[in-house]
Amino acid sequence: MAYALASSFLLLLLGLVTRRLLVYNFGPEITNASQVVEKLFNFFSIAEFGVGSVISYRLYEQIAARDDEKISKYMSMYKWAYRVVGLAIALLALIGAAALPWIMPDVPLQTGYTVYGLNTISTLCSYFLITRRLMYTCTQQGYLCTRIDMVCTVLNYLARIAVSLWWPNYVLYFSVTIVFNVCANLVIAWRYRRDFPRVRDVPVTLADFKELGIFHDLRYYLVHRLSNTIYGSSDTIVTSSMGGATRTTELGNYTGIADSATNIGNKIMDSFAAAIGNIVYDKTATANDHDKQVFWSMDLFSYFFGSFVATAYFCLFQPFMLLWMGEQWLLPTSFLVAFCLNEYVGWNHRMLGSYRAVLGHFEEDQWFMVASATVNLALSFILFPLMGISGALAATVVAHCIMWGGRIRVVFRCYMKGSEAHYLRMQALHLVTLAVCMLGTAAVCSLLPGGIAGLVLRAVVVCLLPNALNLAVYAWGTDAAYLRSYALRILQTRRKQS
Repeated sequence: MAYALASSFLLLLLGLVTRRLLVYNFGPEITNASQVVEKLFNFFSIAEFGVGSVISYRLYEQIAARDDEKISKYMSMYKWAYRVVGLAIALLALIGAAALPWIMPDVPLQTGYTVYGLNTISTLCSYFLITRRLMYTCTQQGYLCTRIDMVCTVLNYLARIAVSLWWPNYVLYFSVTIVFNVCANLVIAWRYRRDFPRVRDVPVTLADFKELGIFHDLRYYLVHRLSNTIYGSSDTIVTSSMGGATRTTELGNYTGIADSATNIGNKIMDSFAAAIGNIVYDKTATANDHDKQVFWSMDLFSYFFGSFVATAYFCLFQPFMLLWMGEQWLLPTSFLVAFCLNEYVGWNHRMLGSYRAVLGHFEEDQWFMVASATVNLALSFILFPLMGISGALAATVVAHCIMWGGRIRVVFRCYMKGSEAHYLRMQALHLVTLAVCMLGTAAVCSLLPGGIAGLVLRAVVVCLLPNALNLAVYAWGTDAAYLRSYALRILQTRRKQS
């Protein structure tokens, strides 16, 4: 986690520089094409059918049992499944090319198709090379991949900055990303053979997929995959088709920063994901008293993280955007409020989502996912003409809450039995403290001056005040006490190791 955080902050700074150069050196049309095509390929990723998630939660069980034969079988199935997925996405990319003039009406066709083609190559390279990463994730060694990605991503950013400044050619700009993505995956593939010598390529057939129940899980998980994809891509696609290139670029400036910040947050939260999988499958299927204590402590940590992120965006986003991109790129306060609420919902139930992911039982909440996707699309098209981008994002918040409800259903039916009422009471308390944190911190920040000095002062206030308010409310409970003891054990272990 520590390594990932340090590297992610550097990548965040490089990403800010790269985004500004993209907008100002290549213009809204290229920027819009880049954003929309990226979201389109997120949509095409439904062809993955969730095979990675289905195999990963089964892999946790075999890693706990140290069954090398089953591990090798699952990893070989994963590799061959992703090759089929790559071919399916190539086919979807050919079909989807016909929709570009409708989705990007104010982008020249040649520009749109060129960016689209380069993104197709980049995506397909990932699907054919990325499968080795799964073992590192499931064995809590994801930091090894992070190190390799860090080097290649820094080189990628530096190359794109150089292209933007001295050779402003958008084909070259997007091509360097392909080169460094391939290099990172090839290095990880080389290391994988050294780190996991007992995991071998073994023959697999369709009968193996049926025997191990993979097709059964995929049938239900496909609904989750499709709904998640619609949820994650609809804002950009709706904005592009109804609002044009400039509006999409404005949205992308905000979501681009959020994506970089999310990458940092993911490094923190993903550090716990494999441990959660090991906890769930190391004992019985139902949580005992200790497991419940771990769950409530992790859930409180999620709230601390989510409330801090929402407050930081609420108080810092507009001043930062003013300094970074200029006043002409600011979006209204209504958008900012919806954006902060959506971020809070996501981060606040992130640990719950990790438990949900490793439990399986995808049939339990499939209709919540269907409702989430349907509401997101329908409300986006209804609210965008009335409220603009703010309306599209408000629809996303509603859809995200429906998705959250489905995850609550699975975790508290299948693992944390009998605790759902307590969870809902805690979430009600969290909403009250979130409002106090956001409004109280914003009131203090409004007294500070503008400019770079004011932004720095606001950042200091955001780091101190909301966390102090949360500690004043929650620090006295058993969940916070467990978090303190957990952190102390980690520090003691690190001292012994050093």
